[in-house]
Amino acid sequence: MRREDFKDYALEVALTVLKVSSTQMDKLKEIGDLSGIEILQGKVISPYERIYGALLEMNVDKMSDEEFNSFKEMVEELRVKNDLTVDTIEKAMKKRVEFKGHSGAKVVEKFYKYNLNRLLDKKSKVEEVYNSLAAEEQKLENLLKDTIQEEDQFDIIYKLQPVREKLRDIEMKYVKVEKDINELKRKLESKWPYEIYGVISEEELLETYKEAFKMED
Repeated sequence: MRREDFKDYALEVALTVLKVSSTQMDKLKEIGDLSGIEILQGKVISPYERIYGALLEMNVDKMSDEEFNSFKEMVEELRVKNDLTVDTIEKAMKKRVEFKGHSGAKVVEKFYKYNLNRLLDKKSKVEEVYNSLAAEEQKLENLLKDTIQEEDQFDIIYKLQPVREKLRDIEMKYVKVEKDINELKRKLESKWPYEIYGVISEEELLETYKEAFKMED
């Protein structure tokens, strides 16, 4: 196997582990197993995410024979450790080549990018509402400072309360949308969350989603 081919082989090992772990993670989230989620994230997903990222940057052509042989041994150890056969990895590699350009990975990547743009637009609108409410709050607070009559002060405080409640609500929405944006950016930057779908066709992935929606209905 050529060095570049072996690098693809190594990437497929990492992606296969991440794909299996991602499926397990979804199941743990469904049942609310927080302990299981933490263990899987810490002991499998995070380490293999780092391995995958390192493999993407790796230049095997510049390795000495000794370095390359050590690299091969490490990859094989990871494969055996995760009960993956050579046949499983090679079949996945062939499918990835076969579906290149029209794989499920492209669908998921486009979906992530679409959602990211949608969330960025939502964040912008949330910020507009927040700035408007913050300006209203500041206006009322300044008015309260300049008001001497107790009756007038109560009237301003009465107006301030709903503005502050709306501000708290909009702050919570901002935190949520910011969290979702960062999560999508992380997925796009790390690549593996969509590349794990590179071994199935676009049609197969879309059909799977259709079936999933039917089950939910």
